[in-house]
Amino acid sequence: MRISRSIIICLIVVGFSLTAQSKAPLGESEIKGSKKIEFINRSLRKASDDIIQENTETGKKLAETLAKENSATVDGVKIQRILPGADGKLGADILIISESQSFDHINSIARILASYIEKSFQYKVGNAETLAQYILYYNATHRKDAKFFGKKYTSGVMEVTSPDKLGIDTVYKNWPGKTQIIIPIEGNILKDNGKDVTTDELEKDVNRTVKDKEKDPATKQKMEDEAKKMDKLQTDKIKDEKKVLQDKKDEVSKEGKDLQDKKEALKKQEAEAVASLNELKKDPVKNKAEIEKKTEEVKKIEQEKKQTDEKSQAVEAKKEELNKKEEQLAKKEEARTGTTTSSDGAKKDDTVQKVEAKVEELKTELAQTKEELKKKEEQSDNVVNNKILFMKFIKYDTDGHYSNELWAIDPAKDDALFKSPYNNICSKEFKEIANQGVLVLGYDGEKVETRKHKLVLLDPDKLGVKKTSESADIFWRTPMINREDKIYVIEKVKDKYHVSRFKSDLTFEKRTEEPVEENSELTFFGDKIYVTGKPKEGDKTTIKVFKKEDLSLLKTIAP
Repeated sequence: MRISRSIIICLIVVGFSLTAQSKAPLGESEIKGSKKIEFINRSLRKASDDIIQENTETGKKLAETLAKENSATVDGVKIQRILPGADGKLGADILIISESQSFDHINSIARILASYIEKSFQYKVGNAETLAQYILYYNATHRKDAKFFGKKYTSGVMEVTSPDKLGIDTVYKNWPGKTQIIIPIEGNILKDNGKDVTTDELEKDVNRTVKDKEKDPATKQKMEDEAKKMDKLQTDKIKDEKKVLQDKKDEVSKEGKDLQDKKEALKKQEAEAVASLNELKKDPVKNKAEIEKKTEEVKKIEQEKKQTDEKSQAVEAKKEELNKKEEQLAKKEEARTGTTTSSDGAKKDDTVQKVEAKVEELKTELAQTKEELKKKEEQSDNVVNNKILFMKFIKYDTDGHYSNELWAIDPAKDDALFKSPYNNICSKEFKEIANQGVLVLGYDGEKVETRKHKLVLLDPDKLGVKKTSESADIFWRTPMINREDKIYVIEKVKDKYHVSRFKSDLTFEKRTEEPVEENSELTFFGDKIYVTGKPKEGDKTTIKVFKKEDLSLLKTIAP
């Protein structure tokens, strides 16, 4: 049909319905000054249910295919994804209309975009329609503007597009084979596919164009009404993402704790395996087969430790990414609090400036903390106060009781070697207690049967005794768990065993009223402590769940 017989539809976004062909939402691309944005469509006929369904299915199928590959083509419409660049510029999903495909009305393209956005980026139907309108307006405004896109988008986008096809034309006959609609995308860890529409870019650019260049009063008013929808979309998006962010942080935190517990368990297994191997090596001829078996066991533990460390690094990277996202959301939320959709060009008010100054201050503190943690990570767990600590096995007494010595190497003094003056150490491991010293399990008494065991805090410099838990009788095979400046152990009280909590300076704080198995494992999850007993042969395994705050019993689980 000739253009002279076509009907020119002015942009009326607020009244734009994706179920009707009679209302075109957008307008002329190369807008300058007061020129109106207008679309010329082939037909004014209302879209049939079949056409609406066809458009919706096209967008959905494009999204489903692109989730598996870097490009997708459905019924003459292609989507190609270019990821954001290392240069910090935007990536893009590029919608291309082939020469063989033609549409009677801009609403068909809008429906495809809306369906694609809804499926790909998990937006609600209404919000996806709003974004589709903004994307079409954005692309019509910057039709063939390679300079504009080149400044904002990564080089990969420019390499796969043609300057004479960029954006979308206002005349229907120029859509087939001449359309490359740019959908700005960015990374978003909160989305299922890790990608998202860059809604900030669309909102800022389109609203500014309407504010500065749209001179038609009716169109301007209707576009400002549409901008209110975008403003609500953006505000709701921040709220929703904050909820998702917290859920993901909780998941990552749990994963990190589980990995840390596993690392501690592997460390314990390795120490026991190495100790056993050393015992076997005292008679290498007699124990040859056992030595080979135990050596293989140690290797497997080392391999598992390596894999666990790699997983821990991945978790830390994810934590870092979530923290960055949290900072971004905080800044966006504060910025939107004092602004409206029509004031993009206005200066930031004092409140926003103060908030940003505070954010910068916190970022500086965070950087300093990270630097300290990095230095800590560069050292092994057995480095305390810049000295390398290690346990030296002295003798095996009986029934699993050991006597050990704690030694230290001082790298700053030409690897000088010295021993802790405290000799009654029975634990195979030690724990660094922040701002306090080195924690070990010690004992009083020569005979194993009458020994009383206690927590012993050693000075981090000379390894001399700083303080002990004199009044407590600690189970000699207790785990020593240091969490949130508290120390959790198994304590013996009147021939029964309880979970007890001490402050970091070994001041007694609380113990469970309900007794537990002497050989128990402690698992921390949220505000609970799960105590898994290791019963004697023939007895049932029980898991007692305590409230972390006051160590009161919540329930008992019997698998």
